[in-house]
Amino acid sequence: MQLHSRSARRPEPKAKFEKRACGETNARVCYGVGGGEAQNLDIADIAYAASYLRYLADKNNNPLWTMPPEFDCSEWGLPVVDAGTVLVLAKHIKPRTNSSVTYHDLARTIDGGTEATPTQIAASLLGACGSGGGMMGVTTDDNDPAYNTPAYKTSGAKHQDIIVKIVRAPAS
Repeated sequence: MQLHSRSARRPEPKAKFEKRACGETNARVCYGVGGGEAQNLDIADIAYAASYLRYLADKNNNPLWTMPPEFDCSEWGLPVVDAGTVLVLAKHIKPRTNSSVTYHDLARTIDGGTEATPTQIAASLLGACGSGGGMMGVTTDDNDPAYNTPAYKTSGAKHQDIIVKIVRAPAS
């Protein structure tokens, strides 16, 4: 009796670890369509959340949202005050990355940008997923000066490996 099969192949440990650790990618998922349950969000609340993130970028001396390396790919609530039906979450998708993105990039991911073209709006969570909510990788502006400061460069941070989720706030 043979206990081993020489033809069986084991998955590569790296791919297996990443999937088990985080389970999500940069790909856009609209809840109720591509996975998950539709959130029944107020569209005005989604737009407000994006605007509030821009407000934080302009008001704070630090326009960056940073998620340091960790072991478990946590979801963190973004500091959007009084967003009605909306809770905005950021999630690490690669635990070893020191991820740091601008609040403007987080907002652009949600609504396409302040002067967004129809194509940019359609590619955003608001445009693609609407009131159902959803998640996707942060849409970054690689030319943003915040990513080219000496402090950013010496921090070892990368503007990648964070997804934004728009879900229903528990209190609504």
